[in-house]
Amino acid sequence: MLSGCRQVVLDERFYNSRLDNWTVVDDPDTLEGPSVWQVSGDRWLHQSSNIWGRRGDFIGRWYGTCLVAGDSSWKDYSFTVRAKAADNDGFGVVFRFRDPDHFYRLLLIEDGMSGGPVTRLDKRNGPDYTEIWSAKRGYRVGIETDIAVSVEGDRIQVSLDRSPLIDVRDGSYRAGKIGLFCFAQAGQAFTDVRVALR
Repeated sequence: MLSGCRQVVLDERFYNSRLDNWTVVDDPDTLEGPSVWQVSGDRWLHQSSNIWGRRGDFIGRWYGTCLVAGDSSWKDYSFTVRAKAADNDGFGVVFRFRDPDHFYRLLLIEDGMSGGPVTRLDKRNGPDYTEIWSAKRGYRVGIETDIAVSVEGDRIQVSLDRSPLIDVRDGSYRAGKIGLFCFAQAGQAFTDVRVALR
């Protein structure tokens, strides 16, 4: 992973149940929405809705919900989070989030009915997602997963559980917020969200 991070700009441990610094972004026309994001007494952020798809486009774009934080001016940074799934559909993170139609997304899916097992790095431009990288790799339900994303210039690196997985280049988006993502995931938890600028 890229090194040299200097300034921590987000360190969210969910000690407070209020999500004042976060914004919910549900895809329009989804099924089984809206999303339900809330902090529990265990100091994990939980998303409990099964929000998914879009009428006429159920699998392929994996529409769902994001919870977004940060500053649109953030350019080069590291972004880490711990995630734990109680469902077997899709979860992940978004980064360099400019608006609901322009961002990068790391998505992990286990369920074969939802296209898994797969881990994908996509970029969204309008209603469409373009695959940048993918592998036939899912996740284990009930087991914590450490996700780390580093972005510097056009370089994107991703590690899962401290093992390097992705190292690609794409210069479509150079700055933006971070976020957490769920697709048909009626039981997903996140904690220890940290962003450090380079």
